[in-house]
Amino acid sequence: MTADLTVLYDGDCGVCTHTARALARLDSHRRLRLVALQVAQVPGMPPRDELLDALHVIDANGRWWVGASAWVEIARRIPLLWPSSVAARWLPLAMPVLDVFFRSVADNRHHISRMLGLKVCRVRSR
Repeated sequence: MTADLTVLYDGDCGVCTHTARALARLDSHRRLRLVALQVAQVPGMPPRDELLDALHVIDANGRWWVGASAWVEIARRIPLLWPSSVAARWLPLAMPVLDVFFRSVADNRHHISRMLGLKVCRVRSR
């Protein structure tokens, strides 16, 4: 089975790399393709500056999601995370709150990485 969602993460960010490794472990059905944006070669890919600004994912049909919406699409594909995708879609104000959270993390990810002592190390490809 091929991955139905490509996740572009910042390979120079400890939080992003740590999260990508966790997603790889949780992805028992292998529905995600995790790619550091620094080496990504995806048709129709936004400019690198835009990719560095927020989490980006693309599905097999070429549809893009960004930020909190990207996270919801990831969660839809991971059985353990699936309930959070349902909650994000149906709870009032869930998406605006997630948008603020993801924007805050994206804007401060390198500082957060340093504070948590997360060094960048490679995510093993499958």
